[in-house]
Amino acid sequence: MEDGDLGTRFARRLRLFDANADGIVRRRDVAAVAERLIRAFRVDTQSIGAERIRSAYEMLSLALLADFGDLVRDEVALPGFTAALAADPARMAGLGRRIARTDAAAVRECLAPIGAVVKAEHVAEVVVALGAHPGHQPVIQRALERDGALIRLSAALRPFADHFTGRGYPGLYGRP
Repeated sequence: MEDGDLGTRFARRLRLFDANADGIVRRRDVAAVAERLIRAFRVDTQSIGAERIRSAYEMLSLALLADFGDLVRDEVALPGFTAALAADPARMAGLGRRIARTDAAAVRECLAPIGAVVKAEHVAEVVVALGAHPGHQPVIQRALERDGALIRLSAALRPFADHFTGRGYPGLYGRP
């Protein structure tokens, strides 16, 4: 692992879903992120792109609940989530792939109107809309510019996948 504790990366990402910062992520919090992305990037609410975003985050919320949460309460508590990830590296890898695919799909759908190649700053705007602090946008942008200022939408998965394996992009979701 090149930079930072993976558990910290996962916990930081989960906190971006926590709408009221109480240490608990509810299924509705995850659904709200999808709707926020659709509104922020003016994705036609009836389009296949909007449906892809909604479906991706719905599937992620269901996976989080099934693997780490309380199904009756429809929530995932951050302390239990962190402990479960630390205890099972295979689970961590699987979740990392799922989050990476979900966030990369959101980037592709939100930025599709721009074209096949986008600036790192555009991807950083999507990450801020995911819930990262707006003041962290320069940090996120610098992390994304590791390989250059332009990113092919078809390759948008790489920064997210590398982030959740510890192979780079430590500031992808902002400062801790």
